[in-house]
Amino acid sequence: MNTFEELARCQWPNYDDQHYVKSCKWSPDGTCLLTVVRGAGTHVMELPSDLYTGDMMLTSRPVNPLSPAVSVPEGGLIYDYCWYPGMNSNNPATCCWAASGHEGPIHLWDAFTGDLRCTYRGYNNVDELEAAISVAFSADGQNIFCGYKKNVKIFHTGRPGREYLEYPSQHPASCLVASLAQPGVVAIGTWKNTIELASQSDGTFRHLCKLTGHKGGITTMAFSLDGTRLYSGARKDNEIICWDLRVPGRPLFCLPRQCNTNQKISIDLSRDGRWLVSGGTDGKVQAWDVTQSVAPTVHMELPLHNDCCNGVSLHPYRPIMATSSGQHRTQDPLHHTRAVLPYENALIMWWVGQQQEDPDFLASILKAASNT
Repeated sequence: MNTFEELARCQWPNYDDQHYVKSCKWSPDGTCLLTVVRGAGTHVMELPSDLYTGDMMLTSRPVNPLSPAVSVPEGGLIYDYCWYPGMNSNNPATCCWAASGHEGPIHLWDAFTGDLRCTYRGYNNVDELEAAISVAFSADGQNIFCGYKKNVKIFHTGRPGREYLEYPSQHPASCLVASLAQPGVVAIGTWKNTIELASQSDGTFRHLCKLTGHKGGITTMAFSLDGTRLYSGARKDNEIICWDLRVPGRPLFCLPRQCNTNQKISIDLSRDGRWLVSGGTDGKVQAWDVTQSVAPTVHMELPLHNDCCNGVSLHPYRPIMATSSGQHRTQDPLHHTRAVLPYENALIMWWVGQQQEDPDFLASILKAASNT
């Protein structure tokens, strides 16, 4: 990583009902960015066409205003969402994402049209429709793992409806992530500070191990490319923990960040497995080189936002990073102090590669300065 330069931005106004941006995720093929805005649904932003190629970025490049190519105005609070892992814009059938929300089933949305393709419905022990807290596709996209209060339900992607398998969980499954290197292995994070690794095979689930060490409920996780490490973060916990899954039981190392909120503060791992990045409630983005043999120190720490940086996502093949900012503000009913607090509510794309000075741009500046 070299320098950070803003490429494109989308800003949401400060409504009374707080339409703040919650997170962002690049599509697997890198053509578009998916974000959730509290109270305003889900939005797909396309990567500007000039950013598909080139190893250098001119410092004179203007910042593009972003506008949604597709918007889905889902009602209620969206708990979690994820891209279909085989998403490829050249094959529209693969272009979709799953989302879970308040008091509703899991929806599968079309990324081209914004239409609802199908739903996956989980029910509790008294046959009432139950909302999933977390959702994740398996590495091959054949299954959808959905975290509920007392179990993890596994739906077959090609069979929407209410057919599913169940894996019991002692605590609500707040975060799910599937291993790319080990098909069928899934990490289940809970609100009770624990992480459980389980393996799915032949239609059954098998417990592998349990990890404990966080101070708060698990909100974000990422597997390394080879599947030997798991990185995890929790709410109101200022540490990201790296677990060596070859010797489970104790952390390999811990990385500091500022997370003094119950809100989810995302982490992401680069496609080559080298860079781990995280946002923070202080608005800073931190980056670590996790290929170091010892506990890595912060490689880069930049104050990119004036508000809580809750989302961070690295482009799969370009030196581009996306970040999102915003948080819930508690309003003082007597003095209404929330209105005077700073708000950003932004989704921003950043160039994190090499930059080159634009000689024509510099010449125009020097000419303007000489005329004055």
